[in-house]
Amino acid sequence: MIRITQIFPSRRRSRAQGLVEFALILPILMLLIFVIIEAARLLHAWLAIENGARFGVRYAVTGEWNPGQCTALFGAPCADEAEEDAARIPSIKDAAEAGAVAILADYDNLTDTVGDPRFFKVTVCSDNVGITYTPGNPNIPTAADCTPSESAGDPGKTVIVTVDFDHPIITPILSTFWPDLHLRAQRTGIVEQFRTARVRGVPVNPFNTPATPTPSLTPTETPTPPPTATHTPTETSTSMPTNTHTPTPTQTPSCSEINITDFYRGGDDDLFAQVQNDNTDDALLVSTTLYWPDLDAATDSAVNYMEWDSSHYLDTNDPTSPTGPVSSSGYIGGASTEDWHADYANQPPEGIWGYFELRLTFDFPGWGTSADCVEVASRTYSLPPTFTATRTPTVTRTPTRTPTGPTPTPSRTPTRTPTRTPTRTRTPTRTSTPGPSPTRTPTRTNTPPGATASHTPTRTNTPPPTNTPGGGPGD
Repeated sequence: MIRITQIFPSRRRSRAQGLVEFALILPILMLLIFVIIEAARLLHAWLAIENGARFGVRYAVTGEWNPGQCTALFGAPCADEAEEDAARIPSIKDAAEAGAVAILADYDNLTDTVGDPRFFKVTVCSDNVGITYTPGNPNIPTAADCTPSESAGDPGKTVIVTVDFDHPIITPILSTFWPDLHLRAQRTGIVEQFRTARVRGVPVNPFNTPATPTPSLTPTETPTPPPTATHTPTETSTSMPTNTHTPTPTQTPSCSEINITDFYRGGDDDLFAQVQNDNTDDALLVSTTLYWPDLDAATDSAVNYMEWDSSHYLDTNDPTSPTGPVSSSGYIGGASTEDWHADYANQPPEGIWGYFELRLTFDFPGWGTSADCVEVASRTYSLPPTFTATRTPTVTRTPTRTPTGPTPTPSRTPTRTPTRTPTRTRTPTRTSTPGPSPTRTPTRTNTPPGATASHTPTRTNTPPPTNTPGGGPGD
């Protein structure tokens, strides 16, 4: 009992000590957990705004705009290029906001300023004439700015998309002294040639020496003096004036002189083709046919519109292939180039892919239907690879010791296996005069392996004599 009473006080002391230690370590443990959570949120917010800037500049370089922005700004579809440029800026911002998702951003409150938690701003600027871009400073912090106004950039110009975001801190103690952290992402791109002016009279290769014109003969009338009267009548032959006309050769339009020099994909949902006309006459695009694959039935992909000579045609979406033939009335000048453009709607997230074939039919006015030219170009784009996590077993190589020198010859080692063989032995019993007689009874003794089994005789007192037939135990 004395030992039991001595143990109980030590147990009470150990429980109280553990409770005190846990109370001391709990604040540090909770602070460590919140710091880990805050670091994960900060990394996610940084990746989100980087993704938003990338989405915005990819949309900006295509020169596209959301028709709904035209209605929101002007109450009607865009009527000219100035209204289209104005609609491009909010369309780019919508694309950037769509890329920066799952963060605590205040998208709708435009009164927020830098330093307010959840502050979010997308700035669209370019290097057009008269436009000045001022990058923000995350150390002060300040947001990016574009003066005198934001600009989406003309074709061939540089466009800059900047995303500024003040990430709110949620750690209880840390948020009191450091309520937010300013994050900034910027992406730059070159705007595509989505508006191409018609160029006429430009030689195919300006570095070639132009052909020297050949002088042609001009008809000249030579007056013949009147005959002179002589006393001797003489027959005089008078040559009549001759008018000589040299016809100027005119080049006949040839289908081999008009070609699709390039057919390529731009962005995620655009197709472009460049047409070169080496004839001296203008050519008229009369028909267009576009073959395209079934991209993704779930997204209802469709050809939104086509563009030629800076004018749109195919006003309604076409969800089935082939699209066309579609009539057009745009020209391409002699010795010049022109761009053809097609835009898709509801394209898959990875962009348009598969086999595409374009057929453009041209006519030379005044030369009849025999001069119709059909130009064909095709291109195949493969589906971007989808990365799937695969568990690969790890192969561990076990080193093998290779002996040097002569190869030992395997030898068989004899194994001695003891075999227990029962043996029956007949011990004859002799009957003699009355009285006890010793009888030897075999006793089986197990011997260890390698030894010889033997029977050890045991002397046993035999009862009074009996008539025992010949034979021993085991019969």
